[in-house]
Amino acid sequence: MFPLELLKQATETDQQIAQYIVNHQEAVAFMRVRELAEKTHVSPATIVRFTKKMGFASFPELRVTLKQHLAQRGQENQRAEEITYLETTSFPSNFNQKIEQLIDILDQASFIHCLGSGASGIMAQYAQQRFSSLGYRSISSLAAFLPYVSTKQEQKGDTIDEVCLLFSISGETPDIVHVANYLKNTAIYTVSITNKEANRLAALCDVSLSYDAPSNRHSHSVDMSSQLSAVYIIETLAKKLYLKNYPLSSE
Repeated sequence: MFPLELLKQATETDQQIAQYIVNHQEAVAFMRVRELAEKTHVSPATIVRFTKKMGFASFPELRVTLKQHLAQRGQENQRAEEITYLETTSFPSNFNQKIEQLIDILDQASFIHCLGSGASGIMAQYAQQRFSSLGYRSISSLAAFLPYVSTKQEQKGDTIDEVCLLFSISGETPDIVHVANYLKNTAIYTVSITNKEANRLAALCDVSLSYDAPSNRHSHSVDMSSQLSAVYIIETLAKKLYLKNYPLSSE
């Protein structure tokens, strides 16, 4: 925040002001000169002189720097929380093998359906956007009954050219399970993306991509469980599809 060389040369009063600012950054970022002077028991003129000694043109400039520092620290803390969350998330031992197999199927698909409801519906929309940005024909929906999903009525075993990704944290969402049950005897290749591997949705789909992460459901209608694991799966699929089509692209 303040250059160490300048602090070493600062007076005891200036060092006390600097210490107060460092210990109360959130508050000082919105203070006026007079307010900080009262908190540090010095005159407003002393605050102004301290500001200039520390290399700032004015006190408002110091406040702007403080706000930028706080914003950067907030982003770093968020990234640290995300990394910690993913470190506590475990994927099955055959996760990478399933991903590689699915990449080949997705790459050859004429159409990719992405379905989900609630928070998982947002993940379905995000996946659709990622696939579409790579040039794959894709659509997402939150609807329980999907006319376009039934466009491929051939029996299981026929050539696969459509894929349906079904998102559900619990794997027990009635609407999504209903769709998976409807599709199980068609040529549409179904993929479940769920927390935990043992659930009805995973049992109905051709392949299941699961993760083992802490659940945070407060009630039937309030589920605060993190979707970072689902985002990780989507990003992994998108990245591998991109590298498959542009193998010489640099990171």
